[in-house]
Amino acid sequence: NAMSPDIQMFRHRFFPASFNRPNTVFTFRVLNDFLLDSLECGTSAMNYYSKLRRMTSSMFPHLVPDRYRELMRVARQWRQLKTMKWHGFGHRSDNPSTGELALFCPACPQPGINVLLSEDESLDE
Repeated sequence: NAMSPDIQMFRHRFFPASFNRPNTVFTFRVLNDFLLDSLECGTSAMNYYSKLRRMTSSMFPHLVPDRYRELMRVARQWRQLKTMKWHGFGHRSDNPSTGELALFCPACPQPGINVLLSEDESLDE
């Protein structure tokens, strides 16, 4: 009565690089760290992956198997899943409609919020 392999991996906080025959997994911690590094520090995926290789084998990073393409694919999937979760679609079966995943921008014109609705109202008041 074992759960499917993908569910078992998720429960152990591993994200598989493929769902058909997974051979490579990334931990949730690595994916969150990459997301934060790229957002806050502007770290490119190649530089982040080079750091992972160096952390895995500081003396011989060139001997670490190349999983850069897998990291890129999984990072895109991870970012999409996190975005959907942040906007309340984590436990819903419906797909977001146009604009539902957009962030609110207080500097952009928003009718009724920071842009006057009627022409006879003036900003001088």
